[in-house]
Amino acid sequence: MAETETETTASGAAAGQPVAGPMATGDDVHEALREVIDPELGLDIVSLGLVYHVTVDKDGDAVVAMTLTTPYCPMGPMLESQVHAATQFLPGIRDVKVDLVWDPPWDPHTMASDEAKLELGLY
Repeated sequence: MAETETETTASGAAAGQPVAGPMATGDDVHEALREVIDPELGLDIVSLGLVYHVTVDKDGDAVVAMTLTTPYCPMGPMLESQVHAATQFLPGIRDVKVDLVWDPPWDPHTMASDEAKLELGLY
């Protein structure tokens, strides 16, 4: 499995310091990612099934395991940037790390939501 990692500070919190106050959950981060639109398909990355897993630890560090429509997708860096932008103001999120994973390979027939499949003409 080939992987690429990108890590970016999502808020002004100093590295290594715990976050005080309310904290966004993995579900909150996952929901915020619905704002990230794949520019080639015109649908959000959650509905397309590109987001595999989201975790948030007690320090406010989030990890988004996701894929792209193809390993050679030229929009990859832009989508990663949009993931950071969509999550940067969530409460308690300090850092966001995007792990691009290729296993399993993206398959819209099995991974996309019913609404996305309809939009993509897969029904």
